[in-house]
Amino acid sequence: MLNSNLIKALIAIAIIAGGIYVIIKDEPAVPTGDINRIQALPEQ
Repeated sequence: MLNSNLIKALIAIAIIAGGIYVIIKDEPAVPTGDINRIQALPEQ
């Protein structure tokens, strides 16, 4: 019983640590262009 709980705790810690690692390493791409300028669509 003790070994089962220990294994579950280790797996939970590994999943949480992996999630934190992914969140920290995730670097969203900076948008290109001027996002404050709105351009009308070209006429067709």
